[in-house]
Amino acid sequence: MGAPVIREIGHVSLRVRDLPAAQDFAAGMLGLHVRERTEDEAWFALGAGHHALHYRAADEDALDHVGLVASDADALAEARKRVESAGLRILQDGPLSHGVEDGFAFTDEFGFVFEIYSRMVQTTPAPPTAALRPTRLGHFNFFVPEPRRMERMLVELFDFRVSDRIEEGVFLRCNVDHHGIGVFPGPGQIHHCAWEYPTIVEVAAIADLVDARGETVLWGPLRHGMGRNIATYVQEPSGLVQEFYCDMERIYDDEAHTPGEWTFDGHKWVSLWGPHLTPEGFSELGLPPGTRT
Repeated sequence: MGAPVIREIGHVSLRVRDLPAAQDFAAGMLGLHVRERTEDEAWFALGAGHHALHYRAADEDALDHVGLVASDADALAEARKRVESAGLRILQDGPLSHGVEDGFAFTDEFGFVFEIYSRMVQTTPAPPTAALRPTRLGHFNFFVPEPRRMERMLVELFDFRVSDRIEEGVFLRCNVDHHGIGVFPGPGQIHHCAWEYPTIVEVAAIADLVDARGETVLWGPLRHGMGRNIATYVQEPSGLVQEFYCDMERIYDDEAHTPGEWTFDGHKWVSLWGPHLTPEGFSELGLPPGTRT
């Protein structure tokens, strides 16, 4: 078997009704660097890549699309062939996003748009700052009516591997990180995207920053049983949940790994440190896919 066609999580693009509030969150809370800005759009970066987060002013708060990075040009071509063979709708041949140099975009069975690409414009990295800046965008969690259907798409078309299962839910990886995408039962929306920080010190500092801004975290800090990452959750102005995490389990040997089989009984799957199930209403948060004509 060759290298998986997808090697990492790329970016997330959101439609927002309150663009100034969204930009304040990205810069003030996430510590991201403004790469470009127009009257109606803003692109935020971490390192040399053009963007990891994109906001566009709209009449709805919704997910526009997520970006997945192919291993190389050959992997990108293979992904394109598999998507077409699966009968999924190709939304665009060529880049969907400003700042992306190649690729294509398609719509899955639940209405989510995925942009697959291998090259993003590289620019001068953001200057050093005292802001608490994440190291990367690490994963997305989707809540959909039929999780196994999305799981099959990600495994069969893009070579994701199963790390752990919990009844109908699943955590899937595209590299050594325990999960790049989580898929769980729900109403059909992206629940959260997650940003990796070096240590628990930065994750705790984020919680202090939330408090200093006069706000409250949704949940955490806690250590998950599945994935073992330490996490804190905050809701941004659009309604999307943002996770700040560190210390995720890594799986270096695909052949030797046996996926865990968890159940929703008890709390250890979600919180190793205490008997804390998800807060009431937490699973209903997030954003639906944006409407497209």
